[in-house]
Amino acid sequence: MTNTKQLIDKTFYETFLTDVEQGVPTAQLLGQVYFTEQNKEDSFDLSFIRYAQGEIYYQYQDYEAAIFKWENIDNELKPWADKNIGDAYYRLGLLSAAEEKYLAIATDDVPLKIEVALKLFTLYQEIDKYENAYETIKNAILLDPDYPQLTKIARSFYEERHDVENAVTLAVKESVRTEREEWFSVLITYVKAGDTKQFQPEFFAEALLTFYEVDKHSFVQFVTALWNSYQNTDFYLIWLRTVNDLFYSVKVDIEEFQWDEMVELFENTFIELTKGDYYLNELHDVIPNLIANWLTLSKPENGLFPSATVLAWNELFPGTVLPDAVYKAEGIIFDAENNESGLEKAITLFDTICEWAEKHAIEVDYKLRWWLEELIHPQLKNHFLLAGKAGSGKTTFIHSLLGEQLFKGSTTSFVILQDGDELQMKRITGTDEQDIQNSQYLQNFMNSQKNELFQVKRPCILLHEQQCAIIDTPPINIDSESRKLLLDQLLLVDGLLYVIDSATSLSEREVDFLSQVKNFAPELKVHFILNKADLIPSDADTQQRMAEIKATIASIYPDADVLPYTSLHPFGEQFTRLNSYLTTHFPYDVKQKQVTRAAKVQTLVRNLLADLLQKRVDMEKGLIDLIQWNEELLGRLKGFTNRLSDIQQEKAQAIANSYRALIDEGKEELKETIPKLLKEAADLIKEESDFKRIHITLNDHMNATLKEYFEGIFLPSMCDKFENWVKGSHDELLNSQSYLIDMKESFNEIYQIDKLKLDCKFAILEDWRRDINRMTGRIMYEKENILLKKTPAQMLLKGAGKLFGAINQNKAMLVNQYRKYVEHETYEDVIDSITNKVFLPFSLFEKGINQDIASFFREPIQEVDDVIKEIEAEIANGKHELNEMKVSPQFFYDPLKLFEVNLLQQEFMLQAKKDYSRSL
Repeated sequence: MTNTKQLIDKTFYETFLTDVEQGVPTAQLLGQVYFTEQNKEDSFDLSFIRYAQGEIYYQYQDYEAAIFKWENIDNELKPWADKNIGDAYYRLGLLSAAEEKYLAIATDDVPLKIEVALKLFTLYQEIDKYENAYETIKNAILLDPDYPQLTKIARSFYEERHDVENAVTLAVKESVRTEREEWFSVLITYVKAGDTKQFQPEFFAEALLTFYEVDKHSFVQFVTALWNSYQNTDFYLIWLRTVNDLFYSVKVDIEEFQWDEMVELFENTFIELTKGDYYLNELHDVIPNLIANWLTLSKPENGLFPSATVLAWNELFPGTVLPDAVYKAEGIIFDAENNESGLEKAITLFDTICEWAEKHAIEVDYKLRWWLEELIHPQLKNHFLLAGKAGSGKTTFIHSLLGEQLFKGSTTSFVILQDGDELQMKRITGTDEQDIQNSQYLQNFMNSQKNELFQVKRPCILLHEQQCAIIDTPPINIDSESRKLLLDQLLLVDGLLYVIDSATSLSEREVDFLSQVKNFAPELKVHFILNKADLIPSDADTQQRMAEIKATIASIYPDADVLPYTSLHPFGEQFTRLNSYLTTHFPYDVKQKQVTRAAKVQTLVRNLLADLLQKRVDMEKGLIDLIQWNEELLGRLKGFTNRLSDIQQEKAQAIANSYRALIDEGKEELKETIPKLLKEAADLIKEESDFKRIHITLNDHMNATLKEYFEGIFLPSMCDKFENWVKGSHDELLNSQSYLIDMKESFNEIYQIDKLKLDCKFAILEDWRRDINRMTGRIMYEKENILLKKTPAQMLLKGAGKLFGAINQNKAMLVNQYRKYVEHETYEDVIDSITNKVFLPFSLFEKGINQDIASFFREPIQEVDDVIKEIEAEIANGKHELNEMKVSPQFFYDPLKLFEVNLLQQEFMLQAKKDYSRSL
């Protein structure tokens, strides 16, 4: 039987050298075998020997001789001989011939097929036929993936080509097929390098099962690598569904294998998913299974967190978590030891919510941030709430502690008193904190504001020794709002000191208040200070009064104690008793303090969520109000801009009409005056006149008269009239500006800022004055040809004067004719000539008046138009935002719901810690 390895290595010739003497050349020996075989008398077959001789020639690089030998093979080695011929062609550089020879081989021999494929694979790479190379190597793997080095060759090829798709696909298939650590390691390397991000997570489902069944350690590495690679990608949630399905399909044994790395992955993923970046519709089929698997992989000793998470999710989304997981969580949570106080997680949750709010442009109440820093202050052991009704002496008690009177009367706000090196006072608002200069300013603030928050620091021996803060509160009988705010503070403090006036008994209203305190904060310690004890006649009466108080509140606070106190005695006398009283009833335990601080921060987180929810309601209402306000303002502005346009047209028409009337008046004056002045020249016509030159004399006299009138009377009069016109126009425009000022003040009062200016362009009046002065200054009387024209009448008079001027008896006739002409002439041509010369520039000026008036009003009109466009844009944006809020409420509410899950989970953990501690 032929040895396939010899055929592959071209060492088939060794079958003929079994008993050959040492040192005899192989070619010579094969020649002898050939000769022997050929001389046999019976049948002989030289193909095997020729095949072996071809191998020898091939080794000695005599490829043509080798080809000649292999071409004469006609037995079962022919396909191998054809393959060898292709190899020889390849060595000779005849690549096309080699390819053709390889492709022509037809055989069922799998090793031969693979060897041919590998040769073609190499050849195709050399001639850059990479598509053929891909097809060839893939077909070879399909034939026998176990063929030596075949998959390694394919992997190297894919890696050299940076073909991560085929490389990863090969690694997945080989991992599943071989179940070998070698391929596990390769696949994990690809994942860590980021080469698998383009694959759908389901693609790795079978490989994940294989890893799980073969090697748990490799499985954890593989899952962790995939988990990290899919994070922050579009496939992340799909991956989580895939891994959830995986753990549901396998049997997890937490005793056989430690799943701590996977537990940490599940924990971090839950925290990440609930940071507010995802919505419930995306997570509804992810988180319930995620937390159930998280719990499955956890041991009882580390099962508190997942158990609390399962219960919290099931509390807010009933029925979404598998019942088995809920039952298991209920069984674990109260038996698991909790070594964490929960404070760090609570602070982290608070910060996470604040970051989400800032990212979405939602302002967080600064008071909540301030309270967080206050509650975790390392130098403060306790916060005590000081309460009492009006007249209880609560304020005098505070002044007694501080040694001075900071404010008069009962406070209507919350004042936090702390020890400090020097007096510092601050007002804490919803947006920031403001320094207060002195006690008078503090008193003014307290008188003008209700339910504000103030911080006062000053040296105080009791506050220093106790490392505590005392919060003075409004009297409980002031109003319901103050009382509600007081109750809200209960979960943030370590104890309540209730001040009672020694002269009065606890009223029904006070007992009712204390019952409310008990219901609202059942674990809060409450003790009493019997103030004004100096008014009690004797110690026995004091003891009786204390017993009465304890009896009254026994059903509510059976362990409460009462401390007699007088604010009139020096504080030093009472310091020891008060200090001892606080130390006894409010002992400080470091570990327990961390737990109580965690509970307080959780309260702040809940308050923060409630505040954000209210802000969402306020935002929607604010948008509706803003839209309505803008729409009303828009209507007023549009009405105003229409009125402004009307005023512009009215003023333009009025000013233009007054100007036109002035021009018409001037023309009319010229029309009446010029003929009158010219006709007066008839008095110059006498019999002794020189009628040969009388027309020249009259023409000169008439021009002189007109010039005198024009320059002395008409032009100054017109200048005065133009100036009056400018002044009158100024008054008209000033009325418009006054109207605009009134409207500006009205709108700016609405805006509460100087939104509009509405300043008109009065510079046009100076432009008018300058232009009119320029035009009047350029007007000069030009001599008119009055009687020197060639009209028939003038020609006749001129001719008669020359003809009859020397005849005395004819002079009377000439005088009469000249007089008659001068006195009865209309002089229309002279009037038209002078009028045109004088008023032509003023007519051109008149055409620009409307444009100038438009320029006067342009800036106010443009300003109003800009505001209208701005308001229209605000209305459109507001409606769009309001519609988004209504159409997609999940953008706001879903993250808050997820934050609430985290909060509830922390509250469950804290409660479990308390219950566990009690059971020890």
